[in-house]
Amino acid sequence: MNLYLKYRPKTIEELDLTGVRKTLSDIVKANNVAHAYLLTGPRGAGKTSTARVLARIVNCEKNGKKLSEPCNECSACLSIMEGSAVDVIEIDAASNRGIDDIRELKEKIRLAPAILRKKVYIIDEVHMLTTEAFNALLKTLEEPPSHSLFILCTTELHKVPQTIVSRCVQIQFTKATPEEMQRSFARVIAGEGKEVIEEALIYLSKAVDGSFRDGVKILDQVLSLSDKVGMAEIELVVMGSAGYSSAPLGDALIARELTTALTKLNEAVQNGVDLSYLLVGLMRNLRDKLLSGEAPLEITKLIFALDEVAVRLSTSLDGELLIQVAIVEWCGINPPDETEVKKNRKSELTKTEVVKESRAAEPKVEAKKTVEDTFTHTLMDAETAWKKIVGTVGQNNLALDTILSRARAGKIEGDELVVYVKYDFHRQQLMNEKNRSKFEEIISSIVGRAMKVRCEVSNDKSIELKNDTITETLVREDDLLSQAEAIFVS
Repeated sequence: MNLYLKYRPKTIEELDLTGVRKTLSDIVKANNVAHAYLLTGPRGAGKTSTARVLARIVNCEKNGKKLSEPCNECSACLSIMEGSAVDVIEIDAASNRGIDDIRELKEKIRLAPAILRKKVYIIDEVHMLTTEAFNALLKTLEEPPSHSLFILCTTELHKVPQTIVSRCVQIQFTKATPEEMQRSFARVIAGEGKEVIEEALIYLSKAVDGSFRDGVKILDQVLSLSDKVGMAEIELVVMGSAGYSSAPLGDALIARELTTALTKLNEAVQNGVDLSYLLVGLMRNLRDKLLSGEAPLEITKLIFALDEVAVRLSTSLDGELLIQVAIVEWCGINPPDETEVKKNRKSELTKTEVVKESRAAEPKVEAKKTVEDTFTHTLMDAETAWKKIVGTVGQNNLALDTILSRARAGKIEGDELVVYVKYDFHRQQLMNEKNRSKFEEIISSIVGRAMKVRCEVSNDKSIELKNDTITETLVREDDLLSQAEAIFVS
């Protein structure tokens, strides 16, 4: 038997949440049980366990006229604990949500209990019931038999009609505090006769985000491996890798350092860090930086973007790709280094002057020139010019250089260089104000006259170029894949 079932709370004192223990203690002291309770709160907080404790309290054979803790020894308590009590019916509303299921419940609730003192109905995930089923249940809650007790459980209170809520006594399950988590884990560890260092318990308490069930499941794994458990064992189960910290990745994102951020992400993936844990840890790290004033308010946009990725992670074929795209979108494509551009432009200008001087020294040959001969260069001229642009503009900018390598020179038409790309995302990046200005300055220096650059997305399956025919198949992909290819495929 796994530890979560083995150490499920059996008494009020064993319940994990302080507030819930107090509420049930007050019910016992008042010696008064309502006809319907609504247990609400996050998953794994102990709602179903509490419902079963309450069912034993009202049916324990040792509880006569005065209520007290269940003895867990009488036949009534034992049958409820074993799940064999015919008068305690547990219904999963996610699977039995229709009106016919509730009508059957209404018919059976009128019958007196077969063995126990009270007939108890525990309806889990009650918010999943249909509107018609809720209406049918409402009538039963308005006029319940004296021998019945309804315990409704839900993680989404806002989906339960107010008419149902108003007819139940609500018990609110809050998110567990680290102290409550450690208390629960300590009970399991003591029961197994094992030892876990306090630092590891504190880490586990924060990692499971208030879910007792998730925490005990993790303990079940690590305790089966060793009698003494430390941080490394807990970390390995929680995130798939020991010693990982999301802080370096968070720092790179705050500084918008694209290359560093992608490198840190790749290191985490190579080390086997679970992507879901990575995202949660990263969001918490960014939140802490924001609250401490180490990150700008704008970082909230990134946190929301990462949260959307986390939601889509379970259905994505490539979760790492989604995170990479979110990082690129946040960091943006960095502009090239101004000093390097000027240095390269100066070098290109020097080369151009040498070529012009050599051409001037050549004897002039009279020939009939057409307008096309004068203003249209060959394919090789255009490609050569474009390669020089790629080598200059894309320096020190891996992402931009990758996009440039995907573009294809078309032809030089008059004073304009035409460039073809596969995707509109590429065109937008190449033709933004800064990049276009750089392109035009450099191509002007290469050609020797003022030039413009025009970037087009080709809709044709092939591009016909002057003097040589080159067929290039252009396959349309969706924007997400095209952006990812531009950044991450060499």
